[in-house]
Amino acid sequence: MLSVLRCAWALRGFAIAVSVAAMGFTLAGCSYFFVRGVEGSYLATGTPVLGKVTARNESEQTGGSIEIGSAEKQQCKGRYRVSQVKTNFWKLETGERIYRGKIYCLDGRVGAFELISKDKGKTGSITGEINGEAFQLDVYESKSRGCRMDECWGLKWTYDKQSDNIRTYYRVATEHEPGPTDLWLLY
Repeated sequence: MLSVLRCAWALRGFAIAVSVAAMGFTLAGCSYFFVRGVEGSYLATGTPVLGKVTARNESEQTGGSIEIGSAEKQQCKGRYRVSQVKTNFWKLETGERIYRGKIYCLDGRVGAFELISKDKGKTGSITGEINGEAFQLDVYESKSRGCRMDECWGLKWTYDKQSDNIRTYYRVATEHEPGPTDLWLLY
């Protein structure tokens, strides 16, 4: 009996380490959530664009949402999903992913964009068009640790008309995407 207790006492560190590792793998595979800033401009005019991306992994559909506009006002909102995962010769992931999505604007414009990232969307570059006007954005992490507020990205957005905006996004999306779409993702 004493030898069994000594053996159990000696293996307690191993058992704890295995439990922690198993919990880590379980949590890593479930989901992730982060908010990052985006900044850039419309290429033809040089008009600055600011915003943020909010990423999540839901039921293996890795992607997120994007909100862009001026510093004072949100103007466009969209969603993106993984379109392509780059692999090497041995079919192992290299880490680079291409995300594609659609974007809808409060003034009725629509567009599409592509995010290329080596770290699951935490950084990278976004290129796209809204009504034929090209834009380019860079995704970046806030300099303030753990900051998820709009001010972290230089945004002074107010959400006074949020219900009206949601209805407008929905209307614009249904006008351009008749039939089944991921409209619930706009919320």
